[in-house]
Amino acid sequence: MRAILAVCGLLLPVAQTNASGGELIAEQAAYDVEHYTLALRVDPRRRRIDGSLVMRARVVAPTQQLALDLDDRLEVGAVWRGDVEVPFEHRDGRIWIDAPIEAAGETVAVKVDYGGVPRVAPRPPWDGGFTWEKTRAGQPWIATSCQGEGADLWWPCKDHPSDKADTMDLEITVPKGLVCAANGTLQEERPHDDGTHTYCWHIANPINNYCVALNIAPYRVLERSYESVAGDAVPVYFWVLPENLGKGRKILPQFLDHLRHLEEVCGPYPFRNEKYGIVETPHLGMEHQTIIAYGNKFRRGPFNYDWLHHHELAHEWWANLVTCRDWKDMWLHEGFATYMQALYVERSHGAKGYRTFMAGKRRGLRNRRAVAPREVRDSKQIYFGADGGHDNDIYDKGAAILHTLRWVLGEDTFFKVLRRFAYPEEALEQVTNGSQVRFADTEDFRAVAEAISGQDLEWFFAVYLRQPDLPMLEVEQVGRELRLAWRAPRDLPFPMPVAIRQGRQLERVDMPDGKAVVRLRSKKFEVDPDDWVLRR
Repeated sequence: MRAILAVCGLLLPVAQTNASGGELIAEQAAYDVEHYTLALRVDPRRRRIDGSLVMRARVVAPTQQLALDLDDRLEVGAVWRGDVEVPFEHRDGRIWIDAPIEAAGETVAVKVDYGGVPRVAPRPPWDGGFTWEKTRAGQPWIATSCQGEGADLWWPCKDHPSDKADTMDLEITVPKGLVCAANGTLQEERPHDDGTHTYCWHIANPINNYCVALNIAPYRVLERSYESVAGDAVPVYFWVLPENLGKGRKILPQFLDHLRHLEEVCGPYPFRNEKYGIVETPHLGMEHQTIIAYGNKFRRGPFNYDWLHHHELAHEWWANLVTCRDWKDMWLHEGFATYMQALYVERSHGAKGYRTFMAGKRRGLRNRRAVAPREVRDSKQIYFGADGGHDNDIYDKGAAILHTLRWVLGEDTFFKVLRRFAYPEEALEQVTNGSQVRFADTEDFRAVAEAISGQDLEWFFAVYLRQPDLPMLEVEQVGRELRLAWRAPRDLPFPMPVAIRQGRQLERVDMPDGKAVVRLRSKKFEVDPDDWVLRR
């Protein structure tokens, strides 16, 4: 069956395949990943990978087996616990490892030797796997993308958003002449007698599985230094194909301006101890931590900016710094990143540009499913739902909800809420040891908004996020009176204030019980003239 999937706000048809997340099984809930070491040899000619994954984990509950996820296309040669080879089964996309553990608290180390021909991405990044392309000169141009399907498409892992490895090492061996750009900091490049090179990358911050990425090509690299709002000097690297070096130089200042904007709104770039990295890819893009996948072909879109880069960079805060524990809260990634674009347009094109941007986002809303359901969801369910029909609402409706929350809270409070949701304490803005990274859900966001505003916002979250239908505002003129009444779905409370413009005067009308009467002073009036309130 085919359906529609959105990444970065773009709709394309893709096939529904394996998913990431969902209900966490006992054999995975029993441990917490501390570190992965992934060592792979990538063979572009045979389109094959071979190597090993070592996982170090802390046991949190007794278990007879440990389970890792790995696509059945790949073959497992052996599994080791410490220095001892142990029995295992590889079936139904999982490696079931016989490793009885009687008590919580101990550390377990498991090594998986594996290899094979990984899934080729049918339509990256929307339908993921490996992309094996060629440069204009005929050299290999390789990239991974796996957000919807999970990193187990190409390496063994606990494929669930609730567990990030605290740190990770990548040791990637490629033919001579190719460069492997990946997450974290390059520690070493080792040449070998067989004409290959191994690139050793260390990831010093907790990382989503799907954000681990390989990018392999005869890259040239542009290097800069960026001074963060926190005062740190952040190394900047932009890996581009040789033929696009000039285009890369031309667009890099705009990318740095995106970084400055996001730091001013959200707080310091979270991964200053590693790098701000961008890499040219044969697919459109993805928020791979510290190595943003960029395939927008150096184009400026509407509002004269590169929307793809800005969106993916915003995910360094809203996905990689603040991460949903379950896919049900994915709007915290996509809705927030989309709204960051609106704020950038507002900075460059003023209030009129901002309103135009938001009007475009509202036009395509489907309102078929709750943006933030309370029930567990996997990566496919949050996009497709039970009916298999796709909508873009976790992106566009999520952004529209933030737009309306800004009206409810007021400018100063709203922007303080954004910053404190990214960094709950001001002291965390100076931290780069990994403790700045955290999990969050929709209720956590509500708690921050309520604590800072002093308002009870359950009504707002119940109507906009926990069910799909939009409220309706009934407006009736009776003589010199304007009578307003909200009709909220399921008769939910909805004390949403509304703006009324009479002549040149703009008045904020509070509606504590969902109703209000306004005395008209002019024959001409407008209700919510700037479209702050998301409604039918």
